[in-house]
Amino acid sequence: MAENLEGKNQQPVDRVLLGLVLMAAAMFVIPLRDGIAKHMTDALPVFTIAWGTYVAAAMVAVPIAMRLHGREALLPAGLRSQTARTLLLVGSMTVFFFSIRTVPLANAISAYFVAPFVATALAPFVLSERLTFPIICAVVGGFIGVIIVLRPDGNFDANILWAVLAGILFAFYMLATRLAARQAPPMAALAYQALLGAIVLTPFTLWSGLGEVSSFIGLFAAVGVLQSLSHGLSIAAFRFAPAGILAPLVYLEIVAAVIVGFMVFGDWPEAHIWLGIAIILCAGALVAIKRS
Repeated sequence: MAENLEGKNQQPVDRVLLGLVLMAAAMFVIPLRDGIAKHMTDALPVFTIAWGTYVAAAMVAVPIAMRLHGREALLPAGLRSQTARTLLLVGSMTVFFFSIRTVPLANAISAYFVAPFVATALAPFVLSERLTFPIICAVVGGFIGVIIVLRPDGNFDANILWAVLAGILFAFYMLATRLAARQAPPMAALAYQALLGAIVLTPFTLWSGLGEVSSFIGLFAAVGVLQSLSHGLSIAAFRFAPAGILAPLVYLEIVAAVIVGFMVFGDWPEAHIWLGIAIILCAGALVAIKRS
């Protein structure tokens, strides 16, 4: 193990550390995007926010992808699977935005993290993967952590169920991604997702109304940059470090959500939320380690 990491010099270790830093940075960027979206829910319809997010991301990603991949940026390989994954991703993000209208970011993202546990539970049926006893325990533990966050017997905000639905949709997105036989270059996939997402959301946006969208151009631009930045950082991270090492770091998104929620909205998780977060973090790390 040490020989694999160190070799004859320290360069491999340095690359792994760089990958860890990049992945951690990506996870801290995502709640910033969600924080901006939550701020805009007071003034704009959710569909308009989701549409503006994809439009802004497309304006950032498409020119870069066109420069790197030409025509493939708009018509990537595996078009059918790319389209299916995009629709699941658009649905996931949109219903998540419905949740954060009233639910604190940390609570919503913790409930959203039902996704890896749902994906792991369904993997044997969809992907013919084997479930070991430790993974079963981790999946059960993860669901328990999410239930604690939901607190159905206490001060329950029904909007948090939107976050659970977002997580379930994202779980199917994860499975669809792993099922795909052909993979487009990451930047081309991002550009296609952003462009198709904007097109799909347009009729819903026209139906719900644009509101004062012109007053939020700067925030939408920031969202587009942040969304593309998080994707780019995670792509770079996987070039420097193995997936098994990076996978547990996705749960840093919950930690970042706590920080953003407290600093921007003054939301500090209650004791039961901390308990649920701790269980989710431990269960998620166990799933990631055992599947690596």
